[in-house]
Amino acid sequence: MHFEGTFNVKAPKETVFSVILDPNQISQCMPDLQKLDVKSPDDFIAIIKAGVSFIKGDFNLHFTTVEKTPPTHAKLTAHGTGIGSTVDMETIMDLADVEGGGTSMKWSADAKIGGRIASVGQRLLSGQAEKIIKNLFDCLQGKLEAA
Repeated sequence: MHFEGTFNVKAPKETVFSVILDPNQISQCMPDLQKLDVKSPDDFIAIIKAGVSFIKGDFNLHFTTVEKTPPTHAKLTAHGTGIGSTVDMETIMDLADVEGGGTSMKWSADAKIGGRIASVGQRLLSGQAEKIIKNLFDCLQGKLEAA
């Protein structure tokens, strides 16, 4: 599954970059976060309550920053397991200056789901995943606008 989007905020690139790579900041936008364990700024584990249809439970997601070029580019990967399922995700975020001030963020996320959750049907699963990912980036945009 592939998702992407773009948004502009009035904050400078350096501020946006520091927020999107701060596990404590990002975690505030993760829906149904149960627990956060920060190993380092580039390595953290989030336990999130998730599910589709009748399959619901906790997912243990391990996030790693695998590329970063401050203040313009970052790539995070996540691998998670829970409720008899697996998820592998790659998120890329690119930042650029906006004429007149501010920052434009272009993001893309690719997710692969396996196990019990994958059995509920691609359309239902895709819709739920899109909702979660878009909510996360909408929250980040709101957080950056308020900064």
